[in-house]
This record gives sequence, structure tokens and C-alpha cells, in this order.
Amino acid sequence: MKRIPRSTSVAAGTIAILTFSILSKGMGFFREMLVAGLFGTSANLDAVFVAMTPATTLSGIIAGALAAIFVPVYHSIRKEDPERSRRYAGAVLISGSLVFLTMGVVFLLIPELVIKLFAPGFSDEVVAYAARKLRYLSIYPLIGGIESILGAILKSNRRFIQYGISQLFFNVIAIPVIFFTAPFLSEASYILAWILGNAITVLAYLLQSRELFTLRIGRGTSIVETLYLSLPLIFSGSLGVINNMVDKAFVSLLPPGRVASLQYAHTLLGLITFTISAFQMTAYTELSELIVADDKDRVKERLRKTVTTSLNISLPLAAWIIMMAEPLVRIIYQRGEFDSNSTSLVSMALIGYGALIVLSPISHTCSSYFTARKRLKAITTVSVFSIFLNAFFDWLMLEPFGHAGIAASTSIVVLNATIIYVLLIRREGLNFMPYKRIIKLVGFSIAVYLVVLLLRFKTGTTLWLLLGNGLFFSLFFISAKSEIRAISSKIMSLFKRK
Repeated sequence: MKRIPRSTSVAAGTIAILTFSILSKGMGFFREMLVAGLFGTSANLDAVFVAMTPATTLSGIIAGALAAIFVPVYHSIRKEDPERSRRYAGAVLISGSLVFLTMGVVFLLIPELVIKLFAPGFSDEVVAYAARKLRYLSIYPLIGGIESILGAILKSNRRFIQYGISQLFFNVIAIPVIFFTAPFLSEASYILAWILGNAITVLAYLLQSRELFTLRIGRGTSIVETLYLSLPLIFSGSLGVINNMVDKAFVSLLPPGRVASLQYAHTLLGLITFTISAFQMTAYTELSELIVADDKDRVKERLRKTVTTSLNISLPLAAWIIMMAEPLVRIIYQRGEFDSNSTSLVSMALIGYGALIVLSPISHTCSSYFTARKRLKAITTVSVFSIFLNAFFDWLMLEPFGHAGIAASTSIVVLNATIIYVLLIRREGLNFMPYKRIIKLVGFSIAVYLVVLLLRFKTGTTLWLLLGNGLFFSLFFISAKSEIRAISSKIMSLFKRK
């Protein structure tokens, strides 16, 4: 593959990832529309999503922990010895692969037990169906784990363009696989597409990162330090899985289609907020470098800029999503087996998850700070407390609000974690939260929301959609004008260089 130049700044890296994310997420929208039209919110699709949960989540915990702690350790080593950093990257890749392979063997041997842990309310027939699908997914931990580590290697070296373009391959493969195999494999076509799409992405990552690591690891690779530091992240991530298991346990007590509804809503949320995710990927690389350089003032400024940019984008988006959930879901999903009842279920879940659009970026920024500082006790403590809080709110909100209550419970738990993180960082002398900006944005968002709500009762549906979306997009462009201006300026400067 032709060598692609690396991105050297957060802005350039964000543009690179954002550009390819727009293409990838556009195909992702089409993929989800295809799945919704083919399968709706069926009980079998519930079983497929439950089977995918341990395969993707459990492996994602370990892969995410290794990738997160890899970045600051890699930067520390590269600062002293670039060649040793290549050996270190190879050591993490080999060690992680062995762990992921072991996990896949567990899924292959005892899938029924794993499924019952994640969905105890399912019938024996559905459990058996999901267990068969989990066996097929036993190869995924290895594929997904290697993908995560290779992605971390690319991002650590600011190769954001390579990282972004390689992600395009997933949907390029997944969409035709689902379309052509659905008549024969039914819901299982989603699993096949997931495996093949990620496998091709891994190959693309390998081609772009092959000179950044070596498998001749030798001694002094700091792999023991990485595994040791990743344990708290794995532990806290495992606690997150317990939250997921608790959610699934409660939702499995509800009528069929609720698990799929939460999955559709969560996927849609990710497709909408990819702009924030792209920015945070690149910001973490710079944050890690600044912490390694022990530049406290610039660390504080980086945190403030990251949170401010996230809020400028996320607050208007959250208000828009909560108001426009039902028409948005109807436009994207409602066709074929996905009927009006499915639209109602998914839109309710989307509203419950709405606050995550604002809270998750702040929480992620704070946890990234602790990870880069290699001070992981705070993350573990917050995760332990979140388990009990999540179970309590699931129990409290299930009966009155159903699956939407489970989604809202997740938002409340993340709010609690975010507040604790901010207070802990403030105790270290880093008061980075832009409170005045938050008050201003919240005030404008509530005002626009109330105006649009009033228009809903005073105008017809078509006029309401036009006026409402116009007001929300105006709010977004005013809120994020500095980010839009910065990105536009960077794009223009790139064209001038050419």
C-alpha cells in the first residue's frame, strides 16, 4: 500500500479521521437501515446481539485497556529509544494475541454458560440459538484485539490518515456480505459480516503499521509494566461488563425486541456523535505526550480545549436528538420488518441515551487523563461504585419506563462518574471545566428545545420538522462556530500547500 503522510496536529488528525468517518458512518447508516429492513426487532436478532455482546465487549475491555495504556508507555520509551519502542509494540501485539486467543477458546467450549450469564431471562430455545452464534464468534476476540492494538500503534505515531482510511474497509465488506447472505443465513449474516469486515480492517492496519513494530522483541520491552498497568483498566472495564450484564438481565424480562431496540439506539448514537469521537482520538495522543513532557499548564489547556470543543458540538446535538428521536428513527429504520412499533421502541431508547451525547465525551476525557498519568485507582473506584448505582436505577426505572428506563439509567450512572472524575482532577490543581460556557450552552439549548416543542403543537408535521430542524442546526452552527472555522481554515491551508 502506498505510504500516506502522517498528520502532525490535533486539528489535522481530526480532519483526517473525520473525513473518513463521514464516509464510513454514511455506509454505517446504510448498513443499519439494511439490517432493520431485513430483520426488524425480532427475537432472533435479540439473540444475535446478545451473542455478540460477550465476544465484542469482553475482548474490547482487554484490547481497550492494552491500547489505552500502550500510548503513554510507548511515548515514554520512544522518547529515549525509538528502536526499543518498535520492540515494545511487537511485544504488546504478541502478548495480547495470546490473551485474545484464549478468550476465543472459552467462547467455543462453553457458549451456553456465557449466554445465560448475559441474558438469564431468555428461553432455552433462544439461549441455544445464541450459543450457536457465539461459537461462530469465537474467532472475533483475536481479530478485534489485534485491530485495537494496531490502531493504537498508528494513533501513537499520529498516523491518523492511515487509521481513518483503514476503517472504511469494514463497511465496504460488511454491507454486501449482509445483503447477499441474509437469504441463506438470516440474522447470522450480521455475524459473518462483522467477522469478515474486521478481518479486512486488520489487514489494512498491518500494511500501514508494519514498520512501526517488530516481532523480535528481545529484552527490556516493558511488556510487564504494560500488563501490570492494564490490570486496573481491565478490572474497571470488567465492572462495565457487569453493568451491561445487569442491563441485559433486566431487559430480557421484557417482551421480545427490547434488546434489539437498545442496540439500534446505541448504534445510531455512535453514528451521530462520530465527530466528537474523532476529535477525542487525536486529542488523547497529544494529552499523553504533554503528560510525558510534564507540562502541567499545557495539560490543563488541552483538557479545557477538549471538553469545550466536545460541549460545543454535543449539547446542541443532544437537544436535537431528544426532540427529533421519533422522526429520525422513522426515516432511517422504518421499512420492511421494521414497523411503527419498532420505531417507537428505538426512539424511546434513544431519548433515554440522549444525555450520553454530552456526558460521555467529558467522562472519556477525564479517564484518559488518569490513564495517561498511569494513575488508575480513580477509574477502578468509580467503576465499582457505578455497578451498584446502575443496578439500583435499573431496578427503579424498569417497571415505569421499561427498556427506556434502562437506557436512562445508563445516562444517570455516567453523569455520576463524570462528576466524580472532574472533582478528582480539580483536587490535583487542574480546574479545566468551562462552567460559564456550559451554562450559556445549556440555556440556549433549553430555549430552542422549548420553542420547537411549542411549534410541535402549533404547526403541522412537515412545517414543524422544517422549522425545528432549522432552529437546531442554527444553534449547532452558532455553538460550534469556532470549531467549524478552525477545521475550514485547516482544510484551506492544506489545499494551499498543494
